[in-house]
Amino acid sequence: MLLSFKVNNYRSILDLIVPLTYAEKKAPNGYRQMELLPFMEEGDARTIPCLAIYGANASGKSNIVKAFASLVRIIKDRYNPNNISPNKLHPHDDITSFKLEFLKAGRRFLYMLEVNGEEIVTEKLVENSDIVFSIANRNTSFTALATEVYPSNKLDTIFSVECLDQQRQFTTPFITVVGKNYAGLNDSMTIAYGFITNNLEVYSDNNFPFSFWLDRLANTNTEVDKQKAFEDIVTILRKLDIDITRMEYKKDTLGKEVKAFPGSKNEVSISNKKIMATEIKSYHEDVLGNEVQFNFNEESLGTQRVACLLGIVLTALRRGNILVIDELGNSLHPYLFAEIVRMFKDRRYNTSNAQLIFTTHNTDIMEQDMMRVSEIGIVNRTLKRGTVFKRISDFEGVRNVTNFRKQYLDGTFSGIPHSYI
Repeated sequence: MLLSFKVNNYRSILDLIVPLTYAEKKAPNGYRQMELLPFMEEGDARTIPCLAIYGANASGKSNIVKAFASLVRIIKDRYNPNNISPNKLHPHDDITSFKLEFLKAGRRFLYMLEVNGEEIVTEKLVENSDIVFSIANRNTSFTALATEVYPSNKLDTIFSVECLDQQRQFTTPFITVVGKNYAGLNDSMTIAYGFITNNLEVYSDNNFPFSFWLDRLANTNTEVDKQKAFEDIVTILRKLDIDITRMEYKKDTLGKEVKAFPGSKNEVSISNKKIMATEIKSYHEDVLGNEVQFNFNEESLGTQRVACLLGIVLTALRRGNILVIDELGNSLHPYLFAEIVRMFKDRRYNTSNAQLIFTTHNTDIMEQDMMRVSEIGIVNRTLKRGTVFKRISDFEGVRNVTNFRKQYLDGTFSGIPHSYI
């Protein structure tokens, strides 16, 4: 479970923390029997299942998602200075930093990464209050990691050889080197690396290829598992009151000569160096009650988006992932949008402590008896402070019985444009 994400000096962000902890003073009465989760528990920690982020255009909502994506990209690969943009309106500081606090396997971790315009400056992993390792200006502290097989001097050699590039710049995080190449070296390193690379999923929009998420949901290459995953998606799709009677899919390997992908009715992808074509058919009833076949790309954009989105949502719910999506509600009817969010709140679906973080302009879910004061964040931006973030729970006198939507649109929480045309 994600506890918090802190960012400094990234695009419009100067100093911002996104908390995922439950912020109400006490649990609601009968919360264990509530259909919708007010929070999730692990040990003494309570975290929220959803965080909706609102704000005016250009306030920096998307930059929060981009910051998540940048950290994950660095850990999965290496640091590329061209992919990080410090705040240009405050040019005195060239250090960008990320701090990620999370729970995994019943253990609390804090991972910190600082970079400048050339290389990684600081990297540190802390479990509870114990430093697992730290690197600051290339000065390493590997005492807690050292073993007979890998004493400190050998770990220093690994750092020098595998973390520094040909120009001797520190560009590959130490946690990445250990996670990829020395998974048995240290349990804490393996768990933390796995959380960031496997459990934290970040997307710039809600437009996903159906076949990709079908494969992720199936989690194996067997046709039995893929068919089961496909049926799970269709089952939820039909529960959303979309008038598709049934769906079919077929995946084939194409030859090396593939012509004109644009205009094809099939979804084309590359898997294991093979070009795959996925054909998806949907069926409706005509006015006489007869079944009529459609190619799936003939369905509305909203229906396609929901079906594809369900693959990633079900995957996150089953694996206990943290799903971060920019503009989740794009091309979705407000009802369908609310139902997607509700799945993370519903204890029937969210059995693995999955979390959803998303930006949106859709205020309908504020009006429903679903989102709590800890689960709605407001983003504002000023020249002096950059992008700032506050949850509704940070405002005085706001309770869960309050109509958040009316107060937000009235400007009580700010985060709305004040235009004069």
